[in-house]
Amino acid sequence: MMTMMGGAAVAPSLPGISATFSTYPESVIAMIITLPPLAIVLTGWCIGIICDRVGKVKPLMISLAFFALFGSSGVYLSSLEMILVGRAMLGVAIAGIMTTTNALIAAYYTGPERAKVIGYQTAGMGIGAIVLETSGGYLASIDWRAAFYIYLIALLFIPGILWTMKEPEQIERSSQKTGTEFENASVSSIHWGHIALIYLATFSVMLIFYMIPTKLPYLLQASGITSTIISGVLLGIAGFSQGFSALSCSRFNARFSRQIILALGFSLMAIGALIIGTMPDLAFLIGGLILTGIGMGFIITMLIGWLGDLSPVHRYGTAFGLFSMFLYLGQFMSGFVAQPLIDFGGSYGALFVYSGLYSIVLAAVFAFFAIGPKVLAKSGKNPVDS
Repeated sequence: MMTMMGGAAVAPSLPGISATFSTYPESVIAMIITLPPLAIVLTGWCIGIICDRVGKVKPLMISLAFFALFGSSGVYLSSLEMILVGRAMLGVAIAGIMTTTNALIAAYYTGPERAKVIGYQTAGMGIGAIVLETSGGYLASIDWRAAFYIYLIALLFIPGILWTMKEPEQIERSSQKTGTEFENASVSSIHWGHIALIYLATFSVMLIFYMIPTKLPYLLQASGITSTIISGVLLGIAGFSQGFSALSCSRFNARFSRQIILALGFSLMAIGALIIGTMPDLAFLIGGLILTGIGMGFIITMLIGWLGDLSPVHRYGTAFGLFSMFLYLGQFMSGFVAQPLIDFGGSYGALFVYSGLYSIVLAAVFAFFAIGPKVLAKSGKNPVDS
């Protein structure tokens, strides 16, 4: 839940922040959203390596404390420059939270049970989003600084982790399997092509999805919808839809290949983005956000489970540190990709149209990988494993 709060929780405050710091261009204001992902990109892999060496529970608790301290910096800091520094440190905290939680899930669970827990995790992220982002919209309607209080929620989790969570044992390193790979697999036996595809899809899905919290409030204003509460509710709808689809993802996983599910997810995101970009009426916006959220839930749940299956146990920290890095690299780059597309298309709606077209390309790529094995098998080549 908190890993998705880097910027989305305060996204409804962006217009108010722009008004307060009116001498700064919109691209600088947007760094309140995009700077945490940059910090994650720069530190995620290092944090993963540290977790592989020192454990995961203690880094998780430290990350939660940093999340509360630096996440709430917008409440008590008066200059935009210092707020941006706080946002960068928030990114370090999020990198720690995401890397440790994913690695702990992969270490605690295997097989179908792991898939279910990942679904619960993704659902928690989505359902939490509708609560936190709606709250952010309400608080932003009072004052833009008030939305930063949301980050203090991290303090509630530290006592529970301290009392109940234990560092995973060495997972019986001499004999334990991790889904589809042995923990002590050789470098040559690891499916590097599949792992690279996972990271590429991770980057791409967040490049697209993060256009919503960064630019939807401005699209709403251009359409005459100025209420920050409505903005927060709409952002939360996408999160709720993500949670709903994540809970059902394990059922699809039992029937279809990973590539088919990923193609379906990107197809839904494409349809949703095209609706958002071409039909700014509130009812259509809700429908587009629902489809986008459902696609997001399918994709993220599938990618986390797939990576856990392919990664050796003693490298979970590194694997998921890289996952965090590519996930938030997509978030960070979305801010820089968005503005040229808006300038080229002439509107915020055009941005979502371009996002939808890119999603169609990604859906086609995974659809090709889904049917490729049959074609390659007929030609006598090695098929892509599902």
